[in-house]
Amino acid sequence: MVSIIIPAHEEEKYIGISIERLLNQNGVVFIGKNENPADFPAKDRTICDLTVVVTSGQDNTEGVVAKYQKVNLISGNFSGVSEARNIGADVSRGDIFLFLDADTLLNDGFIKRLDGFKDRRNFIGTSRLLPDIDTFKARIFMFCNNIAHIISRTSMALIFCHRDVYKGIGGFDEGMPAGEDLKFISIALKNGARFRYLGDISAITSMRRFETNGYIKTAIEWMGGYFFKPSEHYDVVR
Repeated sequence: MVSIIIPAHEEEKYIGISIERLLNQNGVVFIGKNENPADFPAKDRTICDLTVVVTSGQDNTEGVVAKYQKVNLISGNFSGVSEARNIGADVSRGDIFLFLDADTLLNDGFIKRLDGFKDRRNFIGTSRLLPDIDTFKARIFMFCNNIAHIISRTSMALIFCHRDVYKGIGGFDEGMPAGEDLKFISIALKNGARFRYLGDISAITSMRRFETNGYIKTAIEWMGGYFFKPSEHYDVVR
């Protein structure tokens, strides 16, 4: 069983599209929080639960998520993305966790591909990413970004791992405003987890941060966080 955890803060514009893309994956059955996975035979299909953890904001993100009966909605005044992810993981029932950004769309077949890892316990990884805008600059940047993830064993927009790996790490560091994903993967690898980059499946992610802050500026900031010290402040781009 695959569990998808999405942290969301003021993501009214994106979260509905992301949920729709998930719920329409072929061969995947989503179960509600009050349904028993044992009641859904998994032959030829993947069983999945989806939890969206909404941090209170100024828009109607919570209202959009509440429209979907198959989504486990948790809302409150959380400290940040790490706490939201950890809260979502605590209520998830799958063997495989997928931590997904609210502005990222999984292409069809993604969840079934992850389900193929259910018998491999010691892994963590990410997948190929595509930009949500069709410009030469965005395509080239994301191509280089994907190569960088393979080499550096890092991620952007999504991380998947086995439940045991998550528990061994102790969750995401709630004291870090940025770079918590780097630390999460780094600890998993030090604990012996194997990094998996899936190039045969993909997801589409928003380029809004790069378009707003600049591609080169954002890339330099990320490299500084990887090689030196993560930023103590994370700019919110809506």
